[in-house]
Amino acid sequence: MAISQLSLTDFRNLKSTTLEFDRHLNLVTGDNGSGKTSLLEAVHVLCQGQSFRTPHLKECIRHDASGFLLFGRFEKFKVGLARNDKKLEIRVDGRVIHRRSDLVRKSPVNVVNADSFVLIDGAPARRRAFLDWCLFHVEPSYANDWRRYQHSLKQRNRMLKTRQDLKLLDYWDQDLVESSARLGEMRRHYTTRLHDIVQEHYLELLTEIPLAIEYQQGWPEQDTLLQCLAKNRERDIRSGYTGVGIHRDDILLTTRGKKVGEVLSRGQSKRVCLALFMAVLRMVDDACGSAVVLLIDDLQSELDNRGQKLVYGELAEMKIQLFISNIDDSAPTGIPAKEYKLFHVEHGIIKPRNFS
Repeated sequence: MAISQLSLTDFRNLKSTTLEFDRHLNLVTGDNGSGKTSLLEAVHVLCQGQSFRTPHLKECIRHDASGFLLFGRFEKFKVGLARNDKKLEIRVDGRVIHRRSDLVRKSPVNVVNADSFVLIDGAPARRRAFLDWCLFHVEPSYANDWRRYQHSLKQRNRMLKTRQDLKLLDYWDQDLVESSARLGEMRRHYTTRLHDIVQEHYLELLTEIPLAIEYQQGWPEQDTLLQCLAKNRERDIRSGYTGVGIHRDDILLTTRGKKVGEVLSRGQSKRVCLALFMAVLRMVDDACGSAVVLLIDDLQSELDNRGQKLVYGELAEMKIQLFISNIDDSAPTGIPAKEYKLFHVEHGIIKPRNFS
């Protein structure tokens, strides 16, 4: 859902202001440290209720302020978000919401920056989160199934750690199995779709890198999850946590039988990562029926001109609302934009200028 207006007060180093955004393309320029990434971060916080730079939102409060305020107008609703030292309050159309997921579902947003490339050779948790972002927006039952699994896992781990109420482990094992079966099926299905979309649309971006994408469940394939939980129960009691389950899933990325992070150059790995992002955005874009907000922070330093042209050309075909930082005062090559908005940031002051 595209955002048309953002008002911010006491957010990071940015001066309080109200900005009107373009429905399709918004360019943000400025020197390093000027605040351009903070502007993208403010958009992300408004859409997600969390930052892509820090897990602690209070760090986004201006150093001499008691809290920050964000207000945004979207196509069909309004969002207000206030954070002080003690709490976060989110309002949608004036009504307080208590589940952050209620906000997240209304305004899909993702970010591509230097940290995004850890997807290739980082921990499995990064790849799970990458796929789960897609599932959250395309599968209506995903959020409830995930909450149920997390609740069951928390209860089981509490018993393992305290070694109390161990007679209830059978109950929580069964509950874990039921919710994980649905979640695992979704992950497996969308991993296959991810592979197919990459093969169909992004071979040019991969530059002849044969890429295989495969779902790997978090327990041995020859056993059911219930069997593995039973086999590993004594070990789990000793360690104090559950060692198998979908919280151990991974997405295997290989080329010619080897993990891509082990054999590809940094430039090739970036292309693989961007192909994966394009494929996931395409799935969410097709399912949502409204614009995904995509924040691109300093892609120019991470990709050559040909790669940028391929990426931006693909994005131009989607219903995405783009915010792109650290570029010249013109639309990137590959985006056939006749109209867009430019925002220059200097010492925390955002100066909008319309181009057409």
